[in-house]
Amino acid sequence: MFVKASRLLLAGFAASAVMTATALSTPASAFASDTGGARQVVVTALDYNSTGWAYLQVPPAGNVPLFYEPGFDDSTWKRGQAGFGTPVGCPVNNPANVKTPWAVNTDILVRHWVHIPRDAQRVRIQGTIDNDAQVYFNGHLVQSAKSGHCNAGAIDVVVPARYLGCCNLLAIRGHDYGGATYLNVKVTYEMP
Repeated sequence: MFVKASRLLLAGFAASAVMTATALSTPASAFASDTGGARQVVVTALDYNSTGWAYLQVPPAGNVPLFYEPGFDDSTWKRGQAGFGTPVGCPVNNPANVKTPWAVNTDILVRHWVHIPRDAQRVRIQGTIDNDAQVYFNGHLVQSAKSGHCNAGAIDVVVPARYLGCCNLLAIRGHDYGGATYLNVKVTYEMP
């Protein structure tokens, strides 16, 4: 019985050695194809209802030059939590979603710093606006969103890689044309 067990053990070691030698001689590309390619992990850098927004309400024709530039001084602006809006109007206009008031028939200027790792890919801004918005990233206009009436997902843009840095400024000008107001966004990115 001992002889049979030792033969089986030796056979197992031999088979293991053959499998190891085969694996070591197989090209690396063969292993990569077995995994089905690299999977991306989506990370939220700034979520809906986030805090720490600098904001200012202005008349619709109010001009605040270069508010979307990283070097702009917003130290005198109020600080608030998204979403911005009225507590009634659209289905999203309710106390659970509206954290900071935004008066009807005004524009709102909002700014928030966002940390994005250097190796991040596909930085995406998504959100809802009632009525329209210009979305800026590090001083560059990346989307003009025209939603009309609280259309979820009206803000949806992938930021061009050339606009990315380590410390990034998201700035938005929201326009309202009466009835109700709402603005809430999130920023995500993908990591390999």
